[in-house]
Amino acid sequence: MTETGVRHICRGVYGGQGAFSRPEPPARSENPVHGQILRLRAIHAKYLDQGYTRALIPPACVHLDVTEPPLHSHPYGKDAPRPHPELFAAFVGSAPGSPARLEEAIHDFYTAIGAPARPLHLDRLARSGPPPLPPRAAAMLRTLACGAKVASPDCRAVGYSVTADAVRLRVGRAGEALDRKAVVELQAALTAWLRLNQPPTP
Repeated sequence: MTETGVRHICRGVYGGQGAFSRPEPPARSENPVHGQILRLRAIHAKYLDQGYTRALIPPACVHLDVTEPPLHSHPYGKDAPRPHPELFAAFVGSAPGSPARLEEAIHDFYTAIGAPARPLHLDRLARSGPPPLPPRAAAMLRTLACGAKVASPDCRAVGYSVTADAVRLRVGRAGEALDRKAVVELQAALTAWLRLNQPPTP
């Protein structure tokens, strides 16, 4: 999003040619960026809910030496602005690679354009992040992030396989992939079973 409140969107497979959408102008208001920031937060939350937890380009506020085309008085239909691939190229080239949170980037953005910004409570942001994984789960996460598969032994008639894209259960040679909702339910059921069946104390 730019300081004029225009939201630019590019979608595509990592490493491939992105598909650029027409820029989305802000709603008419006293400060056009506020509504777009709310929309940006909603989009970010939607993708997190869908399981996208690894940011290829962390949220960042950067100054780009690129001129943004002005919007028409009615920027819709034939007057809608054209996609701006040069803006994305400049952003990707300038964005830092270190991890960052969306709220930090939003705070930096408001500060850069001189808009009122709420104090940034980094301790609160840290508490709101996901809890650390157990060592075994952390090792499996690294395996999946590298594109490898986690699976039960092939010698068993009933088993499972997990990749970064899918969770699959199998019986013999037949199998079926689970959607995200089914995976969440299965995880909850397994967690409940493990809590109910504690190992005997030595």
